[in-house]
Amino acid sequence: MVLSSTSFTFNGIAYEQIFGSPMGSPLSPILANIVMEDLETDCLSQLDFETSCFYRYVDDIFMILPSEKLMLVVDVFNGYHPRLRFTYETELNNSLNFLNTTVYKDNNKLITNWYRKPTFSGRYINYFSNHPIKYKINTIINLVDHAILLSDQRFHDSNLKTVTSILKNNCFPDNLIKKYVTDRVYKLQHPTSNENQGTSEVSTVKSKENYIIIPYCNRYSNDIYRFLRKKKFNVIFTIPKKLNCLIKSGKDILDINKQTGVVYRIKCKMCDSIYVGQTKRHLGIRINEHRRNINNSSSNFSVVSEHRLNFDHEFDWSNPSVLHKENHRKKREIAEMYFIKKLNSTINLQKDTENFSTTYDCLFRS
Repeated sequence: MVLSSTSFTFNGIAYEQIFGSPMGSPLSPILANIVMEDLETDCLSQLDFETSCFYRYVDDIFMILPSEKLMLVVDVFNGYHPRLRFTYETELNNSLNFLNTTVYKDNNKLITNWYRKPTFSGRYINYFSNHPIKYKINTIINLVDHAILLSDQRFHDSNLKTVTSILKNNCFPDNLIKKYVTDRVYKLQHPTSNENQGTSEVSTVKSKENYIIIPYCNRYSNDIYRFLRKKKFNVIFTIPKKLNCLIKSGKDILDINKQTGVVYRIKCKMCDSIYVGQTKRHLGIRINEHRRNINNSSSNFSVVSEHRLNFDHEFDWSNPSVLHKENHRKKREIAEMYFIKKLNSTINLQKDTENFSTTYDCLFRS
């Protein structure tokens, strides 16, 4: 029987529709794992054969199954929920990429090697960057761990050459590379019980220390670090200036009508009257609702429609202004009340600001 290694990728966000938890919520990882555990149990029970190998890490699944059962498995997994769709990859030349490894089939055994995506740039923290030296040493250690722990012994030498090349490209000096790569490889290949005991003792001691966070400044922070360590403080450095302070995202400016979560203003073309509102949806959709409201019955007129009808005026629908951006609804409503009180000639109803105390009026007008 031919065996094929198959990897499934979880593309859907079913737990949002099932549990109502939005992405970014602290509950999202927990609910996602609940869905995946239920999916795993349900789908495997429907298969008419036993899988010889099944591993799952969060939403990535590695399976070994008969090649003729491939589409059956895909259909079963895709049938779990209408909003869930799985993609799959099969082995090529007896190998398959899974997470950070490439899995090889070698004489009925599975061996792994460190895998880097085609988009891997090799850019890590530069040695001459304004970071503590221990951050740079940790970069070396982490790369060596990937090269050794994720790969079979036969790949170690070539992986360590790759690590050395990556570090040199990030301006690490040869002596530092050689020292810490050699030390880390030796510790990984010769683990001792004394070392493990020492680690537990250190962690116990650290748990009793007081932590203090200070900004890192070259030449000065190390002296402060040594002083605070003598006083039993465990020092954590922060980097005051990061790249995101210097380099902007470079994204195209979003059209004003496509912006969401805004407080906006529309002006009357024929007088000084303005209307201030807020919306979580696209601004263009909300503006169109204002524009079409005059087609409703008079009992459902908005203040904008009443102004248009009573004075035979028209608003400048094509040039709304965004006064403030805020995704949080309560904060957005407070910002709306602020601008209604601050700006002159607003036609908003008084009830739009009834939750704002008049005590603040003098501050808004100043």
